[in-house]
Amino acid sequence: MQTKRCKQVGELLKTEVSRIIRTRLNDPRVGFVTITDVVVSKDLRYARIFVSVLDESRAQESVAALQGAHAFIQNELTGSVRLRFLPVLQFSPDTSWEKHARIDRLLFEIERDGVEQKKR
Repeated sequence: MQTKRCKQVGELLKTEVSRIIRTRLNDPRVGFVTITDVVVSKDLRYARIFVSVLDESRAQESVAALQGAHAFIQNELTGSVRLRFLPVLQFSPDTSWEKHARIDRLLFEIERDGVEQKKR
């Protein structure tokens, strides 16, 4: 569970990193990405940034390009974010939609099996 301060810093980083990617990062490998979540460590030293990529076939390439540009993004953040310590950024693909789809599929199967048993 994240503290209130971790959540605040996460939201700030989400907004600013999104802005930097959209306006300052000119890497065609990144493509169209959306920052879905930012999880900040309790000591505010590390931040894991989860990204969703429009073209799923290029997800790993986009995340690798963002990870390669993390020094540039960190440098841009120093000018726009005022924190005692700027968290070290790590980019990860967001696979939560896959988990949600699997849960939806399982719930549908359970519901279907329940209806079939009632018919018997």
